[in-house]
Amino acid sequence: MRFLIIGAGSMGTRRVRTLLSLGYSPLDITIYDNDTKKAEEVAKKYDIWWSDVIPNLILNKFDAVIISVPPLLKQKYISMCNDAKTPCFAEADVKEYSGNYAASATMRFHPAIQKIKELLDSGALGKVYSFTHHCGNHIEDWHPGADKKTYYAMSKDAGGCKEIFPFELSWLSYLFGTPVDAKGLIDKKLDDPDISADDVYATNVKFERYPTIQEFNIGILKISVTGTVLIDIVSRPAIRELHIVCERGFIEWNWNDDHISIRGAEDQDGMLFFNKGKAAEGYNANIPEQMYIAEMENFINSITPCCGDCKYIDPKEDHPRTTDHMCTKFNHRLMHSRYHPDFCKLNECKQYLYSREDEKACIEMLRKVEV
Repeated sequence: MRFLIIGAGSMGTRRVRTLLSLGYSPLDITIYDNDTKKAEEVAKKYDIWWSDVIPNLILNKFDAVIISVPPLLKQKYISMCNDAKTPCFAEADVKEYSGNYAASATMRFHPAIQKIKELLDSGALGKVYSFTHHCGNHIEDWHPGADKKTYYAMSKDAGGCKEIFPFELSWLSYLFGTPVDAKGLIDKKLDDPDISADDVYATNVKFERYPTIQEFNIGILKISVTGTVLIDIVSRPAIRELHIVCERGFIEWNWNDDHISIRGAEDQDGMLFFNKGKAAEGYNANIPEQMYIAEMENFINSITPCCGDCKYIDPKEDHPRTTDHMCTKFNHRLMHSRYHPDFCKLNECKQYLYSREDEKACIEMLRKVEV
């Protein structure tokens, strides 16, 4: 596969490392940036191609485009990809864009979040009653030495807590369901005149999900969870802590740890360990590269055609336009209801983990808090 990465900043560079870690050749990767010097430096460091223009005429020759530019700047690139019918992936943002793209939700792929998701879905701790989450990290520690007057993360319209809040909701919604309501208070504590970003969001967020088949027996059409989400860009050291109150236990996670603690449940009290993974040189030790690799692999799988040699199970001969489908490439079972497999090979057998509906709901909560 051939990839074009738009943006040679920290995230664009990370996406280069991610593709190389997945085994793609440097010759399959091209990077572009408005700042041609930055693009050339990244290209030389990783021995990849670079371009001083976006190759519009051959954009459809790439298998995928990764858009790693700052918030509020992605629409024209998404539109270009859509016009060329080239799948694209866009970094998390404070707004939803028009067109087709896959939005980043990296923390859904963190090993701790995956463990907590499995634990909640197992029903071992019963119903979720409430949660508290705190994410804090000082803005000046994000990119030490960055020019405060030009670094987008320090601006009020796209940076600070405004950027982090929907990013955190993108994985909290993976655990608790769709966010449907939010209220909060916004504050400003830092006195630096070059940092206009709001630096404290103290919020309450309500999530809803449909019950599982087993839960339908309790007669509830939707299950809701309300919790507190505190975001700040003033904390030193950086902190990310989650506490979940369940019917038969209490879950604690601190991103400094390599385990999840379960307390208060007689048969569940203890710790669930996971492989935390390693961070890239110069990055916070709690930001493992593996979750970025898993996210990109999920995106690539979602745009990769089916292997073409699929095993179909339980075909409904009396309704030939509907069948269950098992893809041997992804080992993923789906119900397809458009064409009988005898007449059509199916694409995109595996879906991307963060849907556009998910993204829209998380960004809508940002609007509710900022009212």
